[in-house]
Amino acid sequence: MVTDGRQHVNVALNRPSFQVSTWMDYLNEPYTAYSANYANDGNRDPNIFTGRCMHTDWATNPWWAVDLLVQLYVAGVIFVNREYPDTGRSNANN
Repeated sequence: MVTDGRQHVNVALNRPSFQVSTWMDYLNEPYTAYSANYANDGNRDPNIFTGRCMHTDWATNPWWAVDLLVQLYVAGVIFVNREYPDTGRSNANN
């Protein structure tokens, strides 16, 4: 087990990440795949159109995971939900 006294360190930054499926935007060119690695690439811009956000395709039980590559004690997790600035939508059900 790795121990580290630092706080507020993004230990998931650029680590391998996975999700149940990947949503593809075929409406706008260039076509965009909202892949799992967008969730932990360091970009915290929640705007799905200007930032880089992960997005799963429709799934009954959607999931996302990150491999930290070592065992760590994690004291907290921060999630930033995506936003749709032109529609006002911003919740976990969208």
